Amino acid sequence: MLDDCTKLRFPSSGTSEVPLIFAPQVLRCHAAGPGGRALLALLDTGTDPSVIDLALARRLGLRLGDFALGHDAASDSVPFTETVLPWLRIGDLIVRDLYMLAVDLSAAPFAIDVVLGYNVLAQLLVTIDYASGRLALRHPELGLPATASAAVELPLVFCEHYPALSGLSLGSDLAIELAAIDTGSNAGLTLTLDRALRAGLHQGERALGAATGYGFASDCTVLRSEVPTLRLGPFTLQNVEIATLCGDGGELRRPGRATIGNRLLARFTRVSLDYQRAVCVIEAAQG
Repeated sequence: MLDDCTKLRFPSSGTSEVPLIFAPQVLRCHAAGPGGRALLALLDTGTDPSVIDLALARRLGLRLGDFALGHDAASDSVPFTETVLPWLRIGDLIVRDLYMLAVDLSAAPFAIDVVLGYNVLAQLLVTIDYASGRLALRHPELGLPATASAAVELPLVFCEHYPALSGLSLGSDLAIELAAIDTGSNAGLTLTLDRALRAGLHQGERALGAATGYGFASDCTVLRSEVPTLRLGPFTLQNVEIATLCGDGGELRRPGRATIGNRLLARFTRVSLDYQRAVCVIEAAQG
């Protein structure tokens, strides 16, 4: 097993700001790797550790370990191996000796070369400006950026290294004790089947039908619906899409799970995640 010796080198300002590639409602940005190779990076709070496409790892001549089976959102049988990427640059931020899992990402529904997960994000203060389409990656010692008067601080709870929010509720009677923040998801609120049934996913005129959902290496059927209201801290959001994955395997089919994706997060102007202080700052709902 390889050791995770990932280190970050910040610019003198302590902040690297880059344009956000938001289509299809996931957090991607341009990056560069060994040889100056242009890469597309996904910032995914629901991944631990980081991931590189297996074919790219081979093209770069990275040393690979033995293969084993892991899981993604939709499958429990995802082949992977370990490797270390010598360096990766995102704007003015340089990540060195990046420990990663090498996975075949060719089945992903959008172009992606690397996925930055917990072992990178835990060393950052990440601000997602949905309104202006920018990502800011800050040194944690800088503290939270200046916020609007309508900003609200919520405590982050970490569940298996994934940042999560507590105390959500759907309507007046369905409490969600803990919901992981998943910036690799373009869904709204994804619920496991037990909770989705309680939310009335299969009932009523609000049903939106079925769609196809994707993990990094697999896909599955997703059932979608809509709830009239969702309460998150002091915010009440109207007409929020909910979804559940059909099938037997994958991280999002385990009972009691809930995840908040970008379709919900983008209802706000700006969201900041401070891993070290365990704080999430949410600014001004957009609708």
